Amino acid sequence: MEKISFQNKLIFLWDVFLCSLGSYGGPEAHYGVFSSILVKKKKYLTEEELTEMIGLYALVPGPSSTQTITAIGYYVGGRILAILTFLVWAFPAITVMSLIGVFFSLIAQHNEWKPLLTYLPAVAVGFIVYAAITLSKKVLKKRLDLILYVTMLILGLLLVSYSMWVVPILLILGGVIVLVLNKTDKTEVLINQKPKWHILAIVIIMALFNEGLRNYVSTPFVTLYTSFFRYGYSVIGGGQIVVPLMIQDLVQSQALISLNDFLAGYAIDQAIPGPLFSFAAFVSSRSFSGNEFSFLYGLIGGLSIFLPGILLVFFIFPLWKSMRLIPQVKYFLSGVGITAASLIVMTGINQLVDLPVDFKVYGIVIISTLLLLTKKVPAPIIVILAAAIGFIL
Repeated sequence: MEKISFQNKLIFLWDVFLCSLGSYGGPEAHYGVFSSILVKKKKYLTEEELTEMIGLYALVPGPSSTQTITAIGYYVGGRILAILTFLVWAFPAITVMSLIGVFFSLIAQHNEWKPLLTYLPAVAVGFIVYAAITLSKKVLKKRLDLILYVTMLILGLLLVSYSMWVVPILLILGGVIVLVLNKTDKTEVLINQKPKWHILAIVIIMALFNEGLRNYVSTPFVTLYTSFFRYGYSVIGGGQIVVPLMIQDLVQSQALISLNDFLAGYAIDQAIPGPLFSFAAFVSSRSFSGNEFSFLYGLIGGLSIFLPGILLVFFIFPLWKSMRLIPQVKYFLSGVGITAASLIVMTGINQLVDLPVDFKVYGIVIISTLLLLTKKVPAPIIVILAAAIGFIL
């Protein structure tokens, strides 16, 4: 790896910050920004290398776009620059969402501000529907894809309510099914990089400690942060996939935050540039509303959900040059993508059912989705308009 100067590292971090400011929505939108700034404008890596990283980290548990840009930092300047890249990319969004969680506490004490939140849950469902439509169009290419898609959607609707583990199990199952259905060549690939097994061991030990702590200490603080850490090592597919896990675990099972606040915060998170996993910071600070340290809790919660995925970057990246040659990877990724799209559809269906029966609410969902599909109205404008309509109507 070619060394770069301190000044060039600062320039790179500034470019990462620009990526953070310009990245709205989910990973697909983020990748477009990465390509525009880091590939086409600054040429830190090639389009092919970026595409390979995107595919690779879509297979790894954790926030895929955050892992991708962290890996780019590793590629450009080594491990220290990778850590700084993560902080520059994620910390602004974590800070803002923590502050918004605190702001929600103030809204609860002032009824005149509550109309702001009236239609934000509907906007959130609009974002989910938009993600379902765009991802489904991307992954459904043939009849077998559609069969797997429908099957996983049905299984999700039937089983997800029973356990948060159903989502990662279905994602892996979808990948395995497509892998089995596609006969690939038996070409052996020489792995010329030694895996950093100690990093993987650290992730496993931390996960086991996390589960033990969760089982023996049942305070809200421990429950919340062990949940975030669990999401960090069990979610494949990024921020959109973590939403049904959070609803099942934190809203329905633990009752740490109301569904209305959850969806309103999720809608706002769509209007905040940066990684969607920063939503954990909002959930954390909002769950401890009224506590003088709620903002600090938000920061801790936001960082904790990223930790396992970032550690896995340091395990996976040295193997990248070898793994890119393995033909089976693309088939497994295809199955994961199809299943992820079906689970986002499932989330949209479930949240539509949970919305108030009101034609104005349904209208906001439809209008939000259509505006997003046109790609002519920025996400922040849609959220601001929905908040304003809350006052008007």
